[in-house]
Amino acid sequence: MAGHRRRLFTAATALSLALAALPSLTAAASEAAPAAPCVQGVCVLPARQVWPTGQPALADWFGSVPNAGPDEEREGGDVVFNISRPSYQPFLPEPGRATGAAVLVAPGGGFRHLSVRKDGTEVAQFLAERGIAAFVLRYRTIYQPPTESAEAYRQRVFTAMTTGPQGQIGAAGAADGLQALREIRAHAAEFGIDPQRVGAVGFSAGGHVVGMLALAADLRDRPAFTGLIYGLPLLTPPTLPPAHLPYPPGTPKEPWLQPAPTPAPGALPPFFIAMAQDDRLVGTGVRGFYAALMAAGYSPELHLYASGGHSFGMKTQGTTSDLWAESFHAWIKALGFKQAGKAR
Repeated sequence: MAGHRRRLFTAATALSLALAALPSLTAAASEAAPAAPCVQGVCVLPARQVWPTGQPALADWFGSVPNAGPDEEREGGDVVFNISRPSYQPFLPEPGRATGAAVLVAPGGGFRHLSVRKDGTEVAQFLAERGIAAFVLRYRTIYQPPTESAEAYRQRVFTAMTTGPQGQIGAAGAADGLQALREIRAHAAEFGIDPQRVGAVGFSAGGHVVGMLALAADLRDRPAFTGLIYGLPLLTPPTLPPAHLPYPPGTPKEPWLQPAPTPAPGALPPFFIAMAQDDRLVGTGVRGFYAALMAAGYSPELHLYASGGHSFGMKTQGTTSDLWAESFHAWIKALGFKQAGKAR
């Protein structure tokens, strides 16, 4: 009898969450199948608009589509191109398992597409099974006209990434991520999360999106904690606010004689960084960003795996890079974000 009641409670909870989501669905999401009952302790809701009242135009961003349309899914939905209507999809722990912590997940794809499965939904499922609500972000990607070959498209985007203004290629994604965080926090009560314990994790190009959120000018817009997985904000060199206030005159110069530093107003959120050392695409940049954080007084957690290549995501390869997600979860827990009233 008790098991029957739990099943009824689970089904009723999933139905109520799905119904609550209906008012803010995108046109595309409203045509999708309704949210399934909770499976393995995770309730997956339909996607929601990042910009419910309409997204702003970006005059200096060259990736806009002529006419906004549905996402173009390929490879069985694993990879998505031509995203013009940004959205986020909630993956919520079942009631009783939720901790109140949450993570916005930004997949990678070189700003041309999004690897929504291995960098997105599988990550969200992993976190939600451990009591952390997760929201998979589909941010705007650079438009590929039907007449443009895959190689020409790749070269055009690569050229813009290497010769254009710093960060400009990911401007739309950063704007979408910022708005998604605002929307998630605005609906925190509905999602059963603490708006002060919403972090973000990004992969490859998604690392730029999430990195720019951590550097947001308005401290209220920043994620509570930040994960960069084989990605970083595309700013060289990055301008980082100091982590601590200067010591008063007369303080010993030797670190072991100095008192605990005082956090500076405007200090960045904690960073978790993971990368395979054979990643020749972003290896230099990730190491440089880590060094810049250290120079500014921060203590980011860094995992440099012996191998794993670029874009390993949730793939199982038999390398130690397979362990990044467990390490990320342990880091979130160690910082206290899974406990109410202990967010930093």
